[in-house]
Amino acid sequence: MKQAVLAAAVLAALEAGAQAPTDPAEAGERTLRPVVVTPTPGVAQEAFDTPASVDVIQGEQLRNAQLQVNLSEPLVRIPGVVAFNRQNYAQDLQISVRGFGARSTFGVRGVRLFTDGIPATAPDGQGQVSHFDLTSADRLEVLRGPFSALYGNSSGGVISLFTADGGPQEVLEAGTAFGADGVRRHNVRFSGEEGAWNWNLGATHFETDGFRDHSAAQRRAFNGKVRLRATQDTRVTVVLNAVDMPDVQDPLGLTREEYEADPRQASPAALRFNTRKSVDQVQGGLILHHPLGDVHAFKLTTWRGRRGTEQFQSIPEGPQFAPTHSGGVIDLQREYGGVDGQWTAKTRAGGGLLSFTAGLTADELEEDRQGFRNFRGATLGVRGGRRRNGDNRR
Repeated sequence: MKQAVLAAAVLAALEAGAQAPTDPAEAGERTLRPVVVTPTPGVAQEAFDTPASVDVIQGEQLRNAQLQVNLSEPLVRIPGVVAFNRQNYAQDLQISVRGFGARSTFGVRGVRLFTDGIPATAPDGQGQVSHFDLTSADRLEVLRGPFSALYGNSSGGVISLFTADGGPQEVLEAGTAFGADGVRRHNVRFSGEEGAWNWNLGATHFETDGFRDHSAAQRRAFNGKVRLRATQDTRVTVVLNAVDMPDVQDPLGLTREEYEADPRQASPAALRFNTRKSVDQVQGGLILHHPLGDVHAFKLTTWRGRRGTEQFQSIPEGPQFAPTHSGGVIDLQREYGGVDGQWTAKTRAGGGLLSFTAGLTADELEEDRQGFRNFRGATLGVRGGRRRNGDNRR
């Protein structure tokens, strides 16, 4: 399916002391900034100096000629990474890194996900990417191969998104994009620096009517990063993001005969049960980085979040009368959190840089999982009697 997107952006910036170079020779010379990666947790270094297989997509590439809605947009640039996007916002992306990454009901397994150092992968190995904000990102890193084992379990690969720092000038930026099938994306971002404070705050609203019948969706998201230089060396960073996707319609799959008759139609079962999915998530984290002299450094990261999912499925009424059936409506509430401490020592040996890293991570997950019938009397597609009530702790 080809889709033409018309984008318009309005940029307002407050700049102080900016001067154009006066020397023509100087103006013609440009030095590209070094590419910095994090092949091991908490240790940043230039990409040329790491033996790990790391690919970096800079923020300009994330946004240039892109809709900036789905993580599958930039991942097509990375060899060995497959991101299936069926343009169905009621179904999560399927991401595979060198064959690792199994499909699960509520997200991605086998691949570790991070946003600004905050894990987007729960202790049970399920990860989510719906809150990844591409409009305010500085870069996207993808780590492939055996070095991903340094990030813990479920790490057949690592995908990390980093929000750009604000400053040195205050910048207010707004953008909008329109496309076929009712695609509309509006975003606003405010970043800057004042004294010891540095911030980058952004909000996005996305809507689409969908290519197929019964496939409309909307997503409202916020992402913010605020950094405080508490002392000359100590930095405290607060990260907060949220996403809300109410009543995203699911057209379900078609048989071959249905597809040949009309590829834009929804499955009859989708219309009958009004299949849909709602997701809301809020999470925040705090990162404290404090050097202990020229060699040692300490980093403490803590985070807490909540994610709610409600999904109406197309399970027929008959099977739901069985005593062991969990029903056709899923209501899943997940609360998670954790703390990660790292000590790093950097020195020189044999003419090169030698670093040691040690750390301890602890995280937890609490689930309230309920199931209901997807009918009440003769009315389908509504929450009926409860069929399941369970608590999980990890």
